[in-house]
Amino acid sequence: MSTYGSLAEHMKNGRTLMLDGAVGTQLQAMGVPMDNVSWAAKALHTHPDTVRHMHRKYIECGVDFLTTNTYSSARHNLEPLGLGEATMELNLRAVNLAVEARERFATRPVAIAGSISNFGFTAGGEAVRALHRHANPRSEITEHQARANLDEQARILADAGVDLMIAESTGSMMQRRWVAEACLATGLPTWLGFRVRYNAAADMLESGYSSAAPFEDDLRELLDDVKPDAVALFHSDMDSIDRALPVLAKHWHGIVVVYPEAERADYTATYRDSAVASTVTPDDFAKRALAWRDRGVSVIGGCCGIDVEYIAALRHGLAQDA
Repeated sequence: MSTYGSLAEHMKNGRTLMLDGAVGTQLQAMGVPMDNVSWAAKALHTHPDTVRHMHRKYIECGVDFLTTNTYSSARHNLEPLGLGEATMELNLRAVNLAVEARERFATRPVAIAGSISNFGFTAGGEAVRALHRHANPRSEITEHQARANLDEQARILADAGVDLMIAESTGSMMQRRWVAEACLATGLPTWLGFRVRYNAAADMLESGYSSAAPFEDDLRELLDDVKPDAVALFHSDMDSIDRALPVLAKHWHGIVVVYPEAERADYTATYRDSAVASTVTPDDFAKRALAWRDRGVSVIGGCCGIDVEYIAALRHGLAQDA
């Protein structure tokens, strides 16, 4: 049985597993500067040993799943940095760094998840706008190019040996579909991610960063078309996740994954040289995580701002409350 298969059996038997925490903000905390175009992916070129050390720190927290540093390493993220021709090399390196950390430091089965997202895109009809940081800050690429880049990245990660894929789209429904289809085309187990946020003025859960689309509508539409191995609520504040869980339960009866953000004031390169406080403490996160476990969530981890100390608190909380 594969590593993912054995962990999936644990989940089916009611055991709550741990995903790692943030990649970008954890690397940021370790002194790696972020980039406006490639966010944390540039670290694969400039700070590979630090990326490997980050994976080790999460392994030492006892996680069951590691996420590759590939959220923003598709060709359109790397080309503006002059690294387009290194797209395969850097994505292979991302997987190898996680594999090396697992082989050297893990004492239990750890599955490696290949992350793919719409980072760098904004909705634009038939075209998509890819972020560039030079004279023309937004350069248009076609839908065909965008999808080809995502498909290319997914194939590289799969061929490099990841155990599963995570479709981490925070964009429009169109972009979420592109990311999901690229992941599913690999034939690997795929977690379908939704960013959710509560719009108090409209008393509505919405999906993505700025879409006014109801989360429930987007969820139902996509699940009609794609068949993931799990649905994840990620990159969302904890209150919005609490509101989203019963909505998700109406339409999805499989594995549920939750990994919130820490509600920091920033996640951009503007703040790469300074720490920005979060209103969420590691203890806050661990207490909320136990409540999610009791509601049937199978995998819990963290996104932006939920760094190593939060995952350590989660492990302690799960162990104490077992």
